[in-house]
Amino acid sequence: MPTFTAPDGTQLIYYPCEPPSPRAAILFLHGWSDHAQRWSGVGERFQSAGYAVYLLDQRGHGESGGRRGYLSRFSQLLGDLQAFRRAIRRRRPELPQVVLGHSFGGLVALRYLETQPSDALVAAVVVSPWLALAAPLPAWKRLVSRVFADLWSTFPVPLGIDPAMLSRDPAVNAAWEGDRAVHRLMTPGAWREIQWAQRAVTADGGRIETALLLLLGGEDRIVDSHAARAFADALTAPVEVRWYPEMYHELLHDPQAERVVADVLTFLAGRGLA
Repeated sequence: MPTFTAPDGTQLIYYPCEPPSPRAAILFLHGWSDHAQRWSGVGERFQSAGYAVYLLDQRGHGESGGRRGYLSRFSQLLGDLQAFRRAIRRRRPELPQVVLGHSFGGLVALRYLETQPSDALVAAVVVSPWLALAAPLPAWKRLVSRVFADLWSTFPVPLGIDPAMLSRDPAVNAAWEGDRAVHRLMTPGAWREIQWAQRAVTADGGRIETALLLLLGGEDRIVDSHAARAFADALTAPVEVRWYPEMYHELLHDPQAERVVADVLTFLAGRGLA
């Protein structure tokens, strides 16, 4: 698979899905503890609609370099995305670029939009962004995160996600549970950086200039979809929100995911990418 080098020297890998004559490049960012190959079917679906899709293994995930479950600085992820965009520009310089971020990847995408307004994308799609958890962390995890954030920032803490909360499709959940490439870890250092990013994204939403499509599940029990909706309501950039009352966290892995894909394709067509 193609690789590129992040600004700090970390080697990152991505998976291309390219049709013969693509309309645009979609750069896909997966969620926390996840990996790109879980989303290969989604990449193929957009490929069949005429878009080149590039699925990144974010640092510390999948086949990319970096410590599993750990972040030194959230800003490294923004540098990774910038380097990813350059790599795709070198590969397909003629294609306009769209970022599609899911969950933790959505948090990365939103912070990138806030900090890189001069390098605006044609559009961005954010699915179930991790701006806040749907339920508070257990008390013992809060204590460990607070005590070890400086003393032992790489201490591995089990993520503790119930697979049944991911999708309404039991096959998707069973595959996630048996997937050894899903690391299921969260270190105190990573949690500190993610909390910082959540606060920063919420405070700086007014900096976003790129047209944005926000996709939210009404039955999401992993992230707080109502907080994401309130965030969207406060934006001044062109933003569209699609609310799926019955869907869980992984909208693009839902049994009715074609509804979600169709909404993304309609949004992209409205941005001149049909």
